[in-house]
Amino acid sequence: KFSKQHSSSSSSSSSPIKFIEIPKAQEAGHIIAITPDGAAYSFCSPKSKSCNNDLGQLGRKGDIHAKLPVVFNSYDHNDNNDDGKTNPKSKNDPNDNTTKPKLRIAHAYTGGFATSGHSALLDANGHLYLSGCDRWQQLGLGSSHGGSSGYTWENGRLWQEEFRRNGFVVDLLKRLDGGLGDGFGAGGSGSGGIGHCGDMSRRYIRDVALGGDHTVVLSSNRKDVITFGKGGEGQLGLTSKPWVSAPMRSKGLSSK
Repeated sequence: KFSKQHSSSSSSSSSPIKFIEIPKAQEAGHIIAITPDGAAYSFCSPKSKSCNNDLGQLGRKGDIHAKLPVVFNSYDHNDNNDDGKTNPKSKNDPNDNTTKPKLRIAHAYTGGFATSGHSALLDANGHLYLSGCDRWQQLGLGSSHGGSSGYTWENGRLWQEEFRRNGFVVDLLKRLDGGLGDGFGAGGSGSGGIGHCGDMSRRYIRDVALGGDHTVVLSSNRKDVITFGKGGEGQLGLTSKPWVSAPMRSKGLSSK
């Protein structure tokens, strides 16, 4: 089931940062928080005994308890994917406003088990980014042309410690519904999220849910559901699919 991420403001004597959205992974214990201007920070819940960053769920390096900004591996809006086999690491600094427009994050999602953990971000333009454990390919960064063998990362690593843009999900959603995204714009039905005109974060993706080792994405048309990751217990809504590396439409979860 999809659960609405709660919004709140957070500040402490050690940090003056104000957050408007603070989703926490219940089992993994990590938090991705968003500021009013669309910056994303990550840290471990001080109450969590299981939280760590061994599999990149914080989307950056450094002190796991400090509120630090996440890192983006690629920041090229002309690329539709971040397939680890083919795409080099971006040379552009996503925090360098002199070379790129500022990346504004509208929504954050967290999930995973105590032994894993992954995270997702949705920016104000509707693009999806993922980081963390990928042992069952729950980051969904494999092309549909990759075949049953899935994809691999450098040196056989089973995680990503920086957020990578997943363009395959949006591409699939647009193929399933050619009118997806129409009517979204300044003051239109896509307004909301981080509270500024022109926020189009929901123009393709309505919601995201991160399970223990799988990811579920609900289209903005509220009919199509995309899933990837571990599916041996039927969590993807796809029969005979122990795991899925490339985003697929779920027959079991989508509307007929």
